[in-house]
Amino acid sequence: MAAGRVGVGVAMLARPRTLPALLGVDSGTAARVSWITRMLGAREVALGAGTLLALRRGSAGRDWLLGAAFSDAVDAVAFAGAVGRGHARAVPGGALTLVAGASAAVGVRAARGAGPRAGPGRAAPS
Repeated sequence: MAAGRVGVGVAMLARPRTLPALLGVDSGTAARVSWITRMLGAREVALGAGTLLALRRGSAGRDWLLGAAFSDAVDAVAFAGAVGRGHARAVPGGALTLVAGASAAVGVRAARGAGPRAGPGRAAPS
């Protein structure tokens, strides 16, 4: 998930008009809001790279996973709102709502498994 997030972020930085166009935003508006798409891309790169770095250092990366899950949950609400108000096309906007919501759920589940836990040969955290 973390590497995929980095890839999506890099794509958003490199081609900031693609996501708005996919959602049905006209080309003029897509050009005007490209800086926002780049901000979101930078966020994706930071969350993905932070998680990868935490995992490589032997840390569970729980906080990074929770931060990414929260970000995805907010994205799901924003996409759903945009579709509901007619600011985004229903099919791609709905698909992105589902993907963001599923990603949030997977991130929370992964974070729950990333923390210290009791098991054979391990003491429960105090």
